[in-house]
Amino acid sequence: MRILIADDDPKNCSVLQLRLKEYGDCDIVVNGKEAFEAFVLAHEEGNPYDLICLDIMMPVMDGNEACRKIRKYEEEMEIDMRLHEAKIVMTTALGDPTNITKAFHIDGCTAYLVKPISKTDVIEMLTNTGLLS
Repeated sequence: MRILIADDDPKNCSVLQLRLKEYGDCDIVVNGKEAFEAFVLAHEEGNPYDLICLDIMMPVMDGNEACRKIRKYEEEMEIDMRLHEAKIVMTTALGDPTNITKAFHIDGCTAYLVKPISKTDVIEMLTNTGLLS
């Protein structure tokens, strides 16, 4: 599995990478703009990400905007959303209903994890998104 982690906090990146490294190769970027650019480049190279973890609160471009841009790109490229869309997980300290609802219904995320993220949270998310059987 190919994984992209976008978070501006190096400690959060390290923890998430530690939780995910046994499931695939992890690339790390520090903001939503870099995440979107890495996503597009991966598609252009024919090696797209299976899982994208986006922190909501990042500089330059936040995770919500990056998620919307990724979904728009997939739509424009006519990627079959049921079979080939990237699984986008919002990884954030914002666990309130407003942010969660926005992330799913407006931004188009696949899953939502509230920090701190445990190993159990990761396994459950991977299973629920169909990335782990």
